[in-house]
Amino acid sequence: MKRKASPVKTRTASTDPRLFFILFILVFLALIFSGCTAARTQVTEYRNPEELYKVAMEGYLDRRYEDAEKDFKKLMELFPMSSQARDVELLLGDVCYAMEKYDESGSYYASFVAMRPAHPMADYALFQKGMSHFRDVLTPDRDQTSTRKALFAFEDLVRDYPGSPYYEKSVELISFLKRRLAERQFYIGHFYYKMKNYKAALSRFRDVLRDYPEDGPTDQTLYYIGESYRRLGEDSLAEDAYTTIIKDYPESPYMQDARKRLNGYL
Repeated sequence: MKRKASPVKTRTASTDPRLFFILFILVFLALIFSGCTAARTQVTEYRNPEELYKVAMEGYLDRRYEDAEKDFKKLMELFPMSSQARDVELLLGDVCYAMEKYDESGSYYASFVAMRPAHPMADYALFQKGMSHFRDVLTPDRDQTSTRKALFAFEDLVRDYPGSPYYEKSVELISFLKRRLAERQFYIGHFYYKMKNYKAALSRFRDVLRDYPEDGPTDQTLYYIGESYRRLGEDSLAEDAYTTIIKDYPESPYMQDARKRLNGYL
């Protein structure tokens, strides 16, 4: 009696562990090779930082700011230790400033100054940091966070770089920004005054005189200090405020009203 031959089992890639392993290796190597090829293409697209820097600067000078921003960032990524990369944060600040991306430009300028305070362009970067915040300064009835940030930058420049060509302009802007902050305090104080919350109004008005004695609306503030005291029944303190206006601010538009108060209208 003939024994039937056993059927031969054939292995497929899904059942033969050796074939599965070989396929896995081939796929893995293909991925590695393609990754290396992509990386090699990325690196060799620009063979050196000088070439990439030149391309980025051409974009900047031609006012193709988006291209310049992309290429400067690529320079920092591909050649972070190159001499060209050292000044890229300053250039990125200029590019973002030109595109009116003031939050980003301020950050780049701030980083540049923090890392290179002795750099010949550090005072310029600090001035531009202030200008980046200055562009977002709002009217006195709005939030003044950008005003304070700009003020701090210009004050740092005046303190740390007294010989800078940006010194005089910074002093001028400091005065403007302090006045804007004083106007903000007065705005809040006047709001309380209109709401007949005279004690809260006085607190704000005093802040104006204390924090901004030279740059704030001093005569106007003194007048409303007098008015607030008058409405609180503090006539002697009101008289002091009116008298100060007449004595120190004879050209003030509030001088005549202050004189009337002292002449019997308290």
